[in-house]
Parts: sequence; structure tokens; C-alpha cells
Amino acid sequence: MPEAQARALAPDLERRERLEYLADLLSELKTLAERERCEKLPALIAQSREEAIAESLKG
Repeated sequence: MPEAQARALAPDLERRERLEYLADLLSELKTLAERERCEKLPALIAQSREEAIAESLKG
């Protein structure tokens, strides 16, 4: 792959990696919220995680 093309793809790759990292963090937060027996928080965090994953898969 030519260098210019690789640089053009880098921002998308970085965004995807950041969103995947965010999804991982949200998984951890969901676990903590469940451990603390929060009623609504785990579902809200799960919804946010799903959005982060969906955004990371966008082309």
C-alpha cells in the first residue's frame, strides 16, 4: 500500500481503535455498576457500549 494511502486510512483506523477501547472501558464500568447493584445504570452503559461498537464498525 502506498504511503499516502496508508496515511489517509490512519485517522479511520485510529478512530476505530479509540472506539473499541471505549467499548472495553464501558464493559468494565457495566461490571462495576452490576456489582454495586445499580438498577438502571448497567443497561444505560450497555447501550453506550453498543453504540461505540456500532460506530467503530462504520466505514
